[in-house]
Amino acid sequence: MSRWLRVTVGLILIWGALGLLGFKLGWQIHSNRGQDALLRSAGRSGGSACKPQGTPTSDGQLGGVLGIPKLNVTAPVEAGTDDAELNVAIGHFDSSPWPGTPGTSVLLAHDVSYFGHIDQLVSGDTVNYQVGCTTHVFHVLGHVVVKAGAPVPELSGNGLVLDTCWPTNALFYTPDRYLVEAQEVSVQTSKSAANAATQQWPTGYTTPAPPQLVAQGLTLSTNTQPMGVLQLTGTPDGSWAQSPAPLAVEEAALEAYFGGLHSANQKRTDWWGLLAPNVPMPTQLSGATVSGHNGSLNVTITAQGSTPTTVTLSTLFTLSGGSAPGEYSETVTEAIHGLTVVITNWEVTSHG
Repeated sequence: MSRWLRVTVGLILIWGALGLLGFKLGWQIHSNRGQDALLRSAGRSGGSACKPQGTPTSDGQLGGVLGIPKLNVTAPVEAGTDDAELNVAIGHFDSSPWPGTPGTSVLLAHDVSYFGHIDQLVSGDTVNYQVGCTTHVFHVLGHVVVKAGAPVPELSGNGLVLDTCWPTNALFYTPDRYLVEAQEVSVQTSKSAANAATQQWPTGYTTPAPPQLVAQGLTLSTNTQPMGVLQLTGTPDGSWAQSPAPLAVEEAALEAYFGGLHSANQKRTDWWGLLAPNVPMPTQLSGATVSGHNGSLNVTITAQGSTPTTVTLSTLFTLSGGSAPGEYSETVTEAIHGLTVVITNWEVTSHG
């Protein structure tokens, strides 16, 4: 790899420090492009005859399909690594070759999405990259954890690097990157395209927040909140867990959470009643403002298969104003009914 390319590829690791917030902001404004639609656009539905597939010439175009059998991951790969691509697909870094061609190809995905479990891959595990009727088979060589901005390792032959944030459940700015290194070992072809269709999980989760409250801003872009980690409990389906769906649930959970804080601060019991039916407003929150964050906000999603059922958010904060200013620990429980997220319990306990 030339010195110029090593420096250029190294720059992609800066995304580790900035990408997750970009993911959250982009998620809110990005149009819903289903994975299955992406795959159909490339003529890769099961059993179809192979069609000539050129190399993508602009960001957002579908290049192929990445499969990680051990992790039950099948995901579209698009050219580019901006939010428009990474919110719905795995992104290909433009200055690296495409998988299956000489050099080291670099594919990026969000840690809490498609690459949420790549830290489970070990030497010898298989990673497939499919283009039409051609499948490039890679074997994992190992992994490295590097700082953002470090150059991607140069691999011999047709190499592949899977790149994500470390730790892989981080919702915060992380300075470290987790890189899985793999090398092509064979190329398989068939007369018809294999079934590479991915499951399109629901992502349109919402809350009962009224328009007047939503207009105040209920996202991370308009509310100061240090984030912690995202955990999945219950018996979540592996493919669902490694898709954009859990983060969509978390986004709605945050909207309900921020909506509750705004409602309590303004003593709007009518708004609170919509977001948290039959849940009393904690007296400490009424008329109070969060003036300090004494801990990160951690999020736990409980799911059965591909159906999320509850979300729990926990943190430490300092309240100013209201009837009882001070430092508190907080646990908020939310239920998911279909695609609607509502608050079912809000506990505020004196801390220290």
